[in-house]
Amino acid sequence: MPGQISAIKKRLQSVNSTQKLTNATELVATVKLQKYNIKTQLNEEYAKNLRRFIMHALKGTPPEKEDNPYLVEHEIHNPLYIIITSNSGLCGSYNLEVLKFVEENVSKDVPIFAIGTIGYNWLMKNDYLVVKRYDELEDLQPSILNTLIDNILTLFSKFEMNEINVVYTKYVNTLTYTPTLMKLLPLHFEEDMDDEEILLEPSRNEVLNELIPMYVSSQIYVAFLEAKTSENAARRNAMNLANKNAEKLIGELRLNYNKARQAAITQEMNEIVASVRKERKEES
Repeated sequence: MPGQISAIKKRLQSVNSTQKLTNATELVATVKLQKYNIKTQLNEEYAKNLRRFIMHALKGTPPEKEDNPYLVEHEIHNPLYIIITSNSGLCGSYNLEVLKFVEENVSKDVPIFAIGTIGYNWLMKNDYLVVKRYDELEDLQPSILNTLIDNILTLFSKFEMNEINVVYTKYVNTLTYTPTLMKLLPLHFEEDMDDEEILLEPSRNEVLNELIPMYVSSQIYVAFLEAKTSENAARRNAMNLANKNAEKLIGELRLNYNKARQAAITQEMNEIVASVRKERKEES
């Protein structure tokens, strides 16, 4: 009986310690969720404005045959995928859902830029063609973002890649976030544009060559922010569930502990009573 009480007590202490960890992780994830959600909304507005400027620029007098490398379909077939996952776990099925989406939609022989340690390790283990790795990124620092943008724009403008795609987790709300494929290049806007012509200085192509890299950069950054928002929402939900399960387990362990103690006390009292009776019987 004492051994059982000791085992329950140790288990109770262990679960209490784990609950403190999951509770702290949930609080941190909640703060980060709010931070990234605000950043996402602000940068989405910036990206929308850039999109509008590009659409205005596209109304400028075009050449007889479109020759802007960011707009034309390339003859080669060599798409590039940027895949965004997290650097750490404890976020439920967040990474699993992204990687399942990759498995279903991305071929193993296409070049991949991997953002996130979890994704990189899985891609390498499953023989995907990872040509660049970007991990340990919390806020996607401007210097690293610029290097990433320069790399993909150079590859595309030199006709080494015919598509630039991003696989990330789109944030809908705190309970809904879905793996998504976004095609960055070549640019294609489904919105109808009127026939109004505008004057662009110094030229249509030069304006577009300035705006399009900015737009691509903003889209990648928004995708990254949405992925981080989704990651922290998933982590908060996972830790919240873990806290509830821990609370339930603690209640059960406390009940078992009290029962075990009561049983031990009862047994000890019975032994004392039996001992007293034995002594009296011997005396008589």
